[in-house]
Amino acid sequence: MKETIFKLVLTLVGIALLVMHQGAAPGYADEQSWQKLIEEAVANGDYAAALDYLSRLEIDQPDNPELKKARVQLLNSLGNSYYRDRDLSRARDTFLEALDLNPRNYLTLMMLGEIAYYSQRLDEARRYWEAARNLRPGDPRIVDRLRKLSKEEAIESKLDASQLANFDIRFHARAPGYKVYDIESYLLEAYQEIGYDFNYYPVRSIVVLLYTAHEFSKLRDTPYWVGALYDGKIRLPVSGERLSAADIKKILWHEYTHALINDETGNNCPRWLHEGLAQCQEAKVVPVDEGPLRYALRHDGLIPLSQLDRAFGFDQPPRQVHLAYAQAYSLVDYLIQRYGFWRINVILGELKKGKNWKLVFEDELLMPISELEKEWISQL
Repeated sequence: MKETIFKLVLTLVGIALLVMHQGAAPGYADEQSWQKLIEEAVANGDYAAALDYLSRLEIDQPDNPELKKARVQLLNSLGNSYYRDRDLSRARDTFLEALDLNPRNYLTLMMLGEIAYYSQRLDEARRYWEAARNLRPGDPRIVDRLRKLSKEEAIESKLDASQLANFDIRFHARAPGYKVYDIESYLLEAYQEIGYDFNYYPVRSIVVLLYTAHEFSKLRDTPYWVGALYDGKIRLPVSGERLSAADIKKILWHEYTHALINDETGNNCPRWLHEGLAQCQEAKVVPVDEGPLRYALRHDGLIPLSQLDRAFGFDQPPRQVHLAYAQAYSLVDYLIQRYGFWRINVILGELKKGKNWKLVFEDELLMPISELEKEWISQL
């Protein structure tokens, strides 16, 4: 993606320079220097610097359409970088600046819709996504988003709201089975205690949606054993479910951990590590059931680490999924006890750079993955 944007920006800037300097007018070398600086900044992912350099070219040609196109592309790239870092406020401001320059840019409209959606501003998300659909009516991505949005609007528009620090909680005010101030308390504890482990405290607001069991099953096409999920928002069925206060708290801590890991890795984390870390946090509330692991050990039925991610799939038998969770918890707990949580944070930071998880583990732990797996099994 970066390479494509890089080539497009350079092409647009190059065209602009040709328009400005037919016949190589005096000062052309200076403009070539600015172009080179733009190239280097884009190659390094420093889109803010590239925009600054571009502005030097725009001084002489403020109405040059090719420079305007280049600015929109760079603003979209900068907005995407803020979005990947979960700085949604700066991302939104950047995309709005791009929209002012080109109200018909598909990428800009799609990303503004994404930001509005994950900030629970559903009316705003619909407005941007419908504008994007008008530009590309047959694009299945926007059709799917609008279909999903319509289902959620029908239910979530009826929910009450509670704004608490870094959480936007939506709930049924009169629903039995829980009290919203208990939910708030659990989330504040998670923010402090889990944030301490990861050394990360999000500044953005995380949306938490509390449904009835019927609403959750209607909205999410998941197996019966899925009790909650994080898909950019924490979604939890509480009304109509026989959940104790401890159950609700452990589920919230589990899903909140997923939110932190997504932020910390740019959503580049193996499933087993995701689930293992989430269970390590929920284990602070309620012990994790390791029965499936003990059974698998007795019957030589452990899932190889190379196949563990696949074992979490919604198409897998429940017994296999339960074993996958137990193995992931045991392996991650071993890593934390053996190497410390600080080393986990180093690994997460390396994953955010887009690196392959196996290479990251081998570099950080100085051993092949196969050796790590043997060490873990030997201490069970």
